[in-house]
Amino acid sequence: LQIAVDHGVDFKGKTVLDVGCGSGQFTIRLARLAEKVVAVDLADKMLEISKAEADRQNLTNIDYVLSSWTDFPLDKPYDLVFASMCPALRDDEARAKLLEAVGGTLMHVGFTDYVDFPPMAGLLKHFQIEPKRFRSGPEMALWMDGRNKTYKKYEKTGVWEVRHDHDEALRWCAVMLADLGVEKPDPGLIRSFLAPSWVEEANAYVLKSPYFVEMLIWDRP
Repeated sequence: LQIAVDHGVDFKGKTVLDVGCGSGQFTIRLARLAEKVVAVDLADKMLEISKAEADRQNLTNIDYVLSSWTDFPLDKPYDLVFASMCPALRDDEARAKLLEAVGGTLMHVGFTDYVDFPPMAGLLKHFQIEPKRFRSGPEMALWMDGRNKTYKKYEKTGVWEVRHDHDEALRWCAVMLADLGVEKPDPGLIRSFLAPSWVEEANAYVLKSPYFVEMLIWDRP
């Protein structure tokens, strides 16, 4: 969001549509900057997490909508539209609707590449699973290019760091593997791949992964 502000996006007094808001990590920040936020997601549990955090921070300018992007009633354009890592925006119809929602400025955030956390990289190789690669940033840019849309693009790289105790790390890996079709993996096997990430001083597994992200900013002519 700071990239957007630094490059001229003005949130003050604006209504923002947050597409695929998830648990609200951006929704909350958008609400601090803008007049109003309309946050849409198809997962009610994600919306509940965001609502709880909004209540904790006494934010009252967020309207939550439980809906898929396909079914979301688009009855007007919004001043600003924000979409980050949104899996719903993978086809022509969904992307066309995204542009239709834009009254002023679109901010689309997507991965250009993603490297797995060390234990997962080893586990995926062990189970002979091809890791998922989300490159929604370049995909969106290519789609915009095909429609002669002029946009600005800003890249950001960094390193994610996540810390887990023994039980949390084991559960996190098991959930990730289950999502990829590996049911009830051997806990001992998971621990063997986690072991190199244990940091005694932190009393935790310190899992690090580089990320590569780009923000596409498009202003409606």
